Amino acid sequence: MRPLVLWAMAPLTDAALTPYHAIKRSLPVLVPGSTEAARNAALTMGAAHAVAPGDDAVASITALTRGRGAEATIDLVGSDETSALGAAVTRSTGHLTIVGIAGGGLPVSFFSPAYEVSVASTYWGTLPELVEVIELARSGHIAAHIERRPLDAAAEAYSALRAGDVEGRVVVVPGG
Repeated sequence: MRPLVLWAMAPLTDAALTPYHAIKRSLPVLVPGSTEAARNAALTMGAAHAVAPGDDAVASITALTRGRGAEATIDLVGSDETSALGAAVTRSTGHLTIVGIAGGGLPVSFFSPAYEVSVASTYWGTLPELVEVIELARSGHIAAHIERRPLDAAAEAYSALRAGDVEGRVVVVPGG
């Protein structure tokens, strides 16, 4: 087990806890068989597949699931496009959880999403889940990608975030 410094735990309370909560929410339906830089990062961190967005995404995901569709879809962006993709690939009785806050919407009708899909949004998680996330980080099972910046560089950090020039999270620390 490795020690964690306080500044390294900061992103765990949001960047790790929120998707962790979304995954735990969908665990009952997950059974066996079930952007370029971001896809490459996901593959590097252990993802089995990373599908490129675009016109072929639904067909690719459908093929990967052998025509069944996804048991659980977690939309980490939350745009119109990603929510529509999530609705298109989540199978009947599956879970679609919207975590991202890009401001998109999800039209719902009798025919979409698939029958009996549970749609939820989630923000953060529970205290017991945070304890689990911290333990996962301590044991080395998860790690936040962190750029540490001094307090006097906070404005530049926000500019880099807005420009999309940050991979992971920025933690601003007094004294650098």
